[in-house]
Amino acid sequence: MASPLHPKVTALISTFNRPKYLEEAIGSIVAQTMEDWELIVLNDGGVDVADVVAKFADPRILYVPDEVNKGAAIRFNQGLNMAKGDYVVYLGDDDTFYPNHFEVLSKALDENPEIGMAYSDLYAVSSVADGKTGKRHILDKQMLVSRDFNREFMFHYNHVLHVSLMHRREAALRVGGFDEEVKVLIEWSLNRRMAFIYDFLHVEIPTGEYHMPVFKSDRISVRERRNKESYNHNLRRIRCNLPELPWPKVETVDLLYLVDHWGEKLNNHLKEIIDNFDHPMRIKLIGNGAGLSIPEARKSLKELAELKNVSITSTHQKLDPVTAYRRVAKFSQAKYLFLVTPALQATKAPRRIFSAMEIFKRNPEMKSLRWSVPGEEHTVTQFECLIERDYFMKETKPNRKRACAVPAVTTSPPKGFVFDLMYTDFKNRLNANEHDKAREILERILLERVGYPHIQFLIADLFPLCLASGDYSRAERELTSLIDRGYKVDNLMRLAHLRLTQKRYADCVEAGQRAMDEMKLTPEDFESDCFPFKIPLELNCFKLFLRMADALLEMRDYGQAARFYHMASKLKSDSHKPFLGFAKAYLGAGQLDRAEVALSKIPQPAGPEDPETHRLLAVICRKRKNLPLAFECLQKAFEKGPLDEKNVEPFYFTGAGLGRWRDMVDPLKHFVQHNENNASAIARLSAVHFNLGENSLAYAEAKKAMELDPKNPIARSISERLGKMAEEEPSILTIGQNEDGLTLDLSGELMPDLLDGTPLVW
Repeated sequence: MASPLHPKVTALISTFNRPKYLEEAIGSIVAQTMEDWELIVLNDGGVDVADVVAKFADPRILYVPDEVNKGAAIRFNQGLNMAKGDYVVYLGDDDTFYPNHFEVLSKALDENPEIGMAYSDLYAVSSVADGKTGKRHILDKQMLVSRDFNREFMFHYNHVLHVSLMHRREAALRVGGFDEEVKVLIEWSLNRRMAFIYDFLHVEIPTGEYHMPVFKSDRISVRERRNKESYNHNLRRIRCNLPELPWPKVETVDLLYLVDHWGEKLNNHLKEIIDNFDHPMRIKLIGNGAGLSIPEARKSLKELAELKNVSITSTHQKLDPVTAYRRVAKFSQAKYLFLVTPALQATKAPRRIFSAMEIFKRNPEMKSLRWSVPGEEHTVTQFECLIERDYFMKETKPNRKRACAVPAVTTSPPKGFVFDLMYTDFKNRLNANEHDKAREILERILLERVGYPHIQFLIADLFPLCLASGDYSRAERELTSLIDRGYKVDNLMRLAHLRLTQKRYADCVEAGQRAMDEMKLTPEDFESDCFPFKIPLELNCFKLFLRMADALLEMRDYGQAARFYHMASKLKSDSHKPFLGFAKAYLGAGQLDRAEVALSKIPQPAGPEDPETHRLLAVICRKRKNLPLAFECLQKAFEKGPLDEKNVEPFYFTGAGLGRWRDMVDPLKHFVQHNENNASAIARLSAVHFNLGENSLAYAEAKKAMELDPKNPIARSISERLGKMAEEEPSILTIGQNEDGLTLDLSGELMPDLLDGTPLVW
């Protein structure tokens, strides 16, 4: 148990009007494997939750009520000041820790005394709540954020979520705690300032989860984003709140801006600079004879005047730029000065300061540089440059005749953003269907061990590439390793997908059931009043149920298959896919009428656009001995999915039964033109040409199929028959050329009356 005077860990929960979930949150702390902790529950003006806290009857839990809603930042600062623990963690009142959270992260801090924070991985949980019972039904868990600590990227975007972290109490107090003027992303505000002073350690273990309701999220972060300008100003508050010097992990930069005119144009330019330059800087505005007093200038800045790193100086008369810069630089404590005029093009090179710092580090003799940015070239001055403060003061002394040297350079992307550029390239390659190049980029990313996301995040990209290339062993190896490491639900869902692809149907169902067990999800849950619902996207759980149902169909367990299709229909009531599943289950059970009814109820317009709808209608027609109507349905299937491989076999056999050889040529020809490696489809096209008496075309297609699959029985049979006849029958060989390339034309009929006029069907 914890020492009442000095526990090792203090946990803070700020709660506001969520008593239904608070009990689960507190319970996840009480269930920690490490017992040396205290919990402070801070009620931020919501309904009284004393009874929820009292249920636990645990002396380590302190309840601090308040009738006034003040916001999480104020509450967490209150908790930091009350905390007795060496280490501090935070938990949302609707989120949960896994039992290993305290143990894993406190061990990381114990073993690495130089770091200020350790953080783990979290699952983002999608759920819906029953309005009557309040029970949350978990439908999906995804690893949306998992990245090694990257200081440069931290200044750009938060990759350490507050539920995932544990920091030293004195580290947070050293940087001023939470910024109480920030309303959203309060953890980024704290993390960002701590990164000036401390390193962080990423522990690659999932130790908790945060909830994202599918509907009607009441999170402050969601509400605040609705007002774009207010949200952007909130981000500027975060970027402009800098801790007190010294900054042992960050080079200090003062941005000196020569202001000729105060007003809206300047304000918009300042917003552009703050929004695009991630490297921390103190902004010093120099009113160079601009005509306003400092109070008047501050008023003209409007809300920008509130930002903590913005200061104003003013000269009574216009000075030459160097003199104006020197007046402010004389009092600067920064190592570097960023000399700026209204010509600065912030959006064209937003990472330039980071890149410059890497150049200075590699070239200690360099004291200054400017960037080759279109629109910033100057014929008279060399501003929009970064220069060492001491060098600038020395080289610009009055009466010094030699000009200050500022070389222009072209910078490369800083190390902190290389992954993001590579990942963007990877996505672009995928969108262009350049799968081999995309996978090559992804494999290079996976080799990086420092500062990048790793396999638990990138598996979402690697897995579909493995499926597309048939690399099932790699997919299985990665998935089982992740599951063993605790990354379970999402990878069990992927494992079910893999097993279905491998036709290991029982294993597919078993993996899917394990995923459901991890989510504590049962078929009975879908009888809740919160189901069914409509949602634009397909949840992963929806896809899982369809795959499990398809596997059960293959196992001829039609009743269980229908049950999972029914569950899928509750997750997306406007989807036609469960109705297709019902039809397949009824067909498997020999219930044609019910299958037809299921197809008649598929939602519009997606249902009729899906080739499978028409394939299933064709099955019903075939079973009712109506081959002409079945063939029409399959023609429609090819129309809706001309490159859908599942169309080929039923289309060919139905057309062959009707002798509709000529009608099959164009759809099959179009398919094989876009699927040049599909030996089976090429062989079918060869058989169609053969039955039309187009022996040269049949022979050419059979040879193509044989090159891809020497054992293909159709291609081999046609090739042997036509080859044998070519030897037995004299013929004239004519070589020609058309738009498809070289053609071979054998005069005469090679196989007259081979089967007495009966079509040959393989």
